[in-house]
Amino acid sequence: MSKFWSTLFGKKNIPEAPKNEERGPHMPPSEIPVEQTFAEKFTKQGGKFIYCEQLEDAKEAFAAIIEESSSQVRELLCFDPDIAKKLDTGITLTKTNLNAKILLCSCESMVAYDGSLVVCERQLGSNKLADLPDTLIILAGTRQFAKTVSDGLKNIKLRYAENIPLNITSIKQFKTEVTADDNYMNYGNGVKEVYLLLLEDF
Repeated sequence: MSKFWSTLFGKKNIPEAPKNEERGPHMPPSEIPVEQTFAEKFTKQGGKFIYCEQLEDAKEAFAAIIEESSSQVRELLCFDPDIAKKLDTGITLTKTNLNAKILLCSCESMVAYDGSLVVCERQLGSNKLADLPDTLIILAGTRQFAKTVSDGLKNIKLRYAENIPLNITSIKQFKTEVTADDNYMNYGNGVKEVYLLLLEDF
């Protein structure tokens, strides 16, 4: 685990990365790790980022989110029952009730360039993002970072070479106050409340 995770989440007993040597005036700037870039952009846009070292941590975080929900959660919209099984949700699952309060899913990639999450039909089914619940809980792993959306799409092609999934899109949180251009560029996507449970080695 990088020093970044240690600093961001206050973890202990993690060896520090070696300090960089002094860089000359003609050296290119040090590259910021994709994990750090993603976390900064994702949270700046309103995403809620929760690092989970173990599955038990993810279960506790999930339970806390449900408990804090303003209304009782009777059903979870979830197109991948294995995700719900991992979190031991104890809540009735549905694949059809788009009026459920929460969508529980995974993602294909976490994109450092803009803090977005690349998803496809495996997470959303055939539904438009705007038609899905306003609250999303996403379980992802530390191996799913990508520098750009293009890299995220390449990962999908490699992962599903025999059967490329449909309904590929990206989820991105926006501030309450957005410009007219932002509204135009993101028309139909819908602004979602996103909790990202980042699980080590998921």
